[in-house]
Amino acid sequence: MTKLPSKFWRLWAAAGISNAGDGVFVIALPLLAARITNSRTDIALVATFFTIPWLLFSVPIGALIDRADRRRVLITADLCRGALVGGLAVIAAFDDVRLWMLWVLAFGLGLGEVFFDNSSQAILPSLVSEDQLERANGLLQTSEIAGSTFVGMPIGSTLFAFAVWLPFGIDAASFVVAAMLAASLRGSFRTALRPATTEGQPTSLLTEMRAGLNWLAHHHVLRNLTLGVALINMALAATQATFVLFAFEELHIAERWFGPLVAVIGAGSLVAGIVGGRVVGKVGRRFAMLIAGLAPVLTSLAIGLFPVAWWVIVMTTVQALTITIWSIVAVTMRQQLVPDHLFGRVNSVYRWISTGVMPIGAVIGGLIAQRFGLRAPYFAAAALLLLAYGVVALRLSTAELAAADQVALNERNVNDHVNDHVNDNVHNHDD
Repeated sequence: MTKLPSKFWRLWAAAGISNAGDGVFVIALPLLAARITNSRTDIALVATFFTIPWLLFSVPIGALIDRADRRRVLITADLCRGALVGGLAVIAAFDDVRLWMLWVLAFGLGLGEVFFDNSSQAILPSLVSEDQLERANGLLQTSEIAGSTFVGMPIGSTLFAFAVWLPFGIDAASFVVAAMLAASLRGSFRTALRPATTEGQPTSLLTEMRAGLNWLAHHHVLRNLTLGVALINMALAATQATFVLFAFEELHIAERWFGPLVAVIGAGSLVAGIVGGRVVGKVGRRFAMLIAGLAPVLTSLAIGLFPVAWWVIVMTTVQALTITIWSIVAVTMRQQLVPDHLFGRVNSVYRWISTGVMPIGAVIGGLIAQRFGLRAPYFAAAALLLLAYGVVALRLSTAELAAADQVALNERNVNDHVNDHVNDNVHNHDD
């Protein structure tokens, strides 16, 4: 097995530290919201504001990323997020936090996440070889999950019990450290092929955004993958939006045990991150996606029918494992199928659709929980997850996946030839 380069490990460490801070935040924010109000819709709005930037800004941000040095985007995004969370920590230390402040903070952090996630996925193919992508994506998933779930969340719930401001202060510090690690990556991480020009002038941002949208719309495999992931994310958002109340009222979990509960549930994601790339390599992408698509349907139904703590832990652990494997496959496919000079734009359109539906799912989940009870969102989620499974089973055949891989390989060979020709011309000019 080829050794992964040191640049990747710096990105891996930055992701782990940043996500440890995220874990602190993810636990502390709903706990703080639950102290301020017991309204299910108001608490669900925290999740809505966190994800709505994907719906509003993902596409233009993707075009900007294709114009920028992706390393600098990572640094700026983390520093801005650190400043936002640090500001809330100061307010919490000296004054009462209002619910609207949590909504504003969630929106700001969500906006920073759009920049960071799109850039980190765009930069990874520059750090590792193509045959290392699934392993690298799996390790990044492990770093993110371990940092968030097994480090950040238990620490967040513990610190919250001592002082409300502490978990937010720790989160702010983690973003600064992650930015420093990203800054340690040497070299330029701009795309090799610049965006097209018209009569010697750079194309407009709108034209570049349209290019990414059109490319995804005409790619059969990624178009259907986008639909499947969108349905999955909407289902997950519907249940996660009120999970803190589900844990308190249905599972009768005490506040101090909420963090450890989520940490135990995250074991499935951690295992999948470690072995997911190898599993996909052995069973094939389509079979892995079929299993990863069907299992959450069954686990969501099981949680809704039998809301007992130990059973919910088992079912959500299995669900997290399979969803993580799906995520590894989906990210790797985008990195392999999308040309580098278009990746920021195409990936942003993909995330605009697949992640942009999450605030919709969160609102729907909150409304369903308010009207029909906290178990009802799991039944609605099962229906959406069944539709996602149908997309994979009916519209993504093994032959179609293989054909898409071959087309992408041919395009990369052409682009490599163009880049070599450009570099030769530059060297001749210098001579």
